[in-house]
Amino acid sequence: MNSLLSNTPSARIKMAVLTALLLSAIACGGSPSSPSGGNGCEVITGNTTTSFAASGGSGTISIRTTSNCTWGAVSNAAFLTVTQGATGAGNGTVGFSVAANTGAARTAALTITDTNAAFADTVVTITQSAP
Repeated sequence: MNSLLSNTPSARIKMAVLTALLLSAIACGGSPSSPSGGNGCEVITGNTTTSFAASGGSGTISIRTTSNCTWGAVSNAAFLTVTQGATGAGNGTVGFSVAANTGAARTAALTITDTNAAFADTVVTITQSAP
C-alpha cells in the first residue's frame, strides 16, 4: 500500500485505475466488496484519460461487462469521432479517432452510457496538445 501513497507517475496511475474501478462499482449499485453491482452490470474501460499529440491519431477502449448490459459510446466534441462500436452488448471495443489540432490544447469526453440505465456513465477524457 505504501507504493500507492508515493507521488510517482506509476503510483498515480495505479491509484487512478483503482479509484475508477471502485467508483464504477459503487455507481452501479455495488459496494467495494461486490464490484458487479446490484443489477449485474458494470463497465470496466481501463484508462480514464488518454492523451494525443497535435497530429491526432486513433485509439480503442475495451469494454468488459455482462452480456445482458447494452451500451453506447458518444463524443462531446467534433474533433473526437467514434469510428467503431458506437453501440454494443456485453464485452466490446469502441474505436475512436482524434483529428489533427491546429489551435490551442483541447479536451473532449468519450462517454459510455447504458442504454437500459443499469449502470452509471463511464467517461474517458481525451486530451490533445497544441501544435
